Amino acid sequence: MKQYQNIAFIAALTCVIAKMIYFLFLPPNEAWDNYVRLFYLLAFLIALFFGLRSFKIRATRSDFTHDVKTGMKITSIFALIISIFTWIYYTWINPEYFANRISDALSQAPEESIEAIETNASFIFNAFTHSTITLLSMMVIGFFYTLIMVLIMRAKPEIFVGSSQ
Repeated sequence: MKQYQNIAFIAALTCVIAKMIYFLFLPPNEAWDNYVRLFYLLAFLIALFFGLRSFKIRATRSDFTHDVKTGMKITSIFALIISIFTWIYYTWINPEYFANRISDALSQAPEESIEAIETNASFIFNAFTHSTITLLSMMVIGFFYTLIMVLIMRAKPEIFVGSSQ
């Protein structure tokens, strides 16, 4: 496995560990759920930066397309691991999370639309749906992050490879 792939793997495992620490040691809280999601994005950006940097140090004469492909490899590794973990987490580790979300939606629903809301909520608050949306959204976000990072890397290569290169 190449070094930039290892960086993506380590960043994803760091996110998995952070989510499990949150689940085991902190009471459920919507604000902390958002902090964990933001930590995912921070770890993702760090993995992308250091992965592209690692690649660029070894391949100083790569073209734009090759740089973007490398960034997308980092993105895909990270997104796949997080998506698989998301499915495992909501299926086996914390299955009552979505059940609670569905019951909250039903408790706020008017009587005449309970059946429709239950159908929609059961589809939306589902581990498979959530992990699929996680995978797709991380791939889209990763593509844009990669484009921005590669453009910066090509404009200012000293940021990535240092002044000695």
